[in-house]
Amino acid sequence: MDSKYDVSIIIINYNGKRYIDNLFSSFQQMKKGDIRYEIIVVNNGSDDGSIRYLRNKYGSMQQLKIVEAGGNLGYAGGNNFGAEQATGRYLIFLNNDTSVGEDWLVNLYGFMKERPFCGMANAKLVFFYDFISMKVKTSDKIILAPFIKINGREHKIDNKFCKNVLYESDRIVCFGNTEIAIPLLDGVRESELELCCLEECGQGNAIVCCGKEILLEGSQQPVISMNRSEIERNKYSLIQNAGSGINENYDGYDIGFCERDSEKYCSAYEVASGCGASIIMLKEDFEKCGKFDEKFFMYYEDADLSYRLRKLGKSIWFCPEAVVRHIHTGSSEEWSPFFCYQVSRNKLLFIRKNISFFKFVVYFLRQLRDAAKSKNKYQRWGCIDAVKIGVLGKKVSFFDH
Repeated sequence: MDSKYDVSIIIINYNGKRYIDNLFSSFQQMKKGDIRYEIIVVNNGSDDGSIRYLRNKYGSMQQLKIVEAGGNLGYAGGNNFGAEQATGRYLIFLNNDTSVGEDWLVNLYGFMKERPFCGMANAKLVFFYDFISMKVKTSDKIILAPFIKINGREHKIDNKFCKNVLYESDRIVCFGNTEIAIPLLDGVRESELELCCLEECGQGNAIVCCGKEILLEGSQQPVISMNRSEIERNKYSLIQNAGSGINENYDGYDIGFCERDSEKYCSAYEVASGCGASIIMLKEDFEKCGKFDEKFFMYYEDADLSYRLRKLGKSIWFCPEAVVRHIHTGSSEEWSPFFCYQVSRNKLLFIRKNISFFKFVVYFLRQLRDAAKSKNKYQRWGCIDAVKIGVLGKKVSFFDH
């Protein structure tokens, strides 16, 4: 049967008002070619006024279709619900905390059309902001506060964007080979960075940024000023995901995570798993492999779908020309109770479904031991609920208890 559209773009919205303008302004700049497409926004139980805001500001877009899930169905259930409403031949699953590149749609769709053997294509996901590098010069160490002021606004330095540091709760110990990536929160414009040194610095200590060397001797709060052209010359993107994989301990990981976008990530290659933040596949294949398993709710559901797709004889590929800017863990805070619970539970469910029952038992005992040692009750409940789901075969959530 002929499809009404070539592509259905499915977006889950759960209290995502703060992301709407970034995403929908990028849709307005997006090249479409002759692609017939629809944008399906699934309201997943939001109560922040985001759907009202979306209708008021972007409701005139002919491609936009808003559907009500009736509650929070999670990533898996929400996307399944959206797919049921979709009339496109291809489905694109796209996170709401993103901004798409101008060529994202035409390149992702074209990639699939040219490769009938490809069951799923994964876009190139980069962190939402570009970065500049701040390097340390010292023969010993420099101790910084974990906050930096960017154009007068305080910003917490993120550990994942630091190399060769000792990162503690109240300080960052930097050495001679330390490098810290600073996000350009205000884009490419004249900017000022203000650091806070927690101890006085001796001779020869300096910060290097955008080709400038700022001596720290006698200065507790050094300021780095950069003009627009200096930032333009030195800025770079960091990869958030260039395809996904599962390691020997069955932890899901992002290929290229926090590496600079470079020639390495400018060529297509096959991957083990797609990242659900931006993937495309035939609706027919999505239905054949059983859709997203709603027992996962969120996390590992994309890996589980990928493994089932590969059992159909389809391959999964990284498409470097389709670029998406992504606010990492925008819908759930990394290492929050909810995050810890879902990841510990769903890792075990993934092992039970796709690896073996023996490995499931081994990793259940291992994760339960680690949760007990760390006194993390959310990880512990995740392990216990994974067993309940494995026995009962239906959704269970500690957060509904």
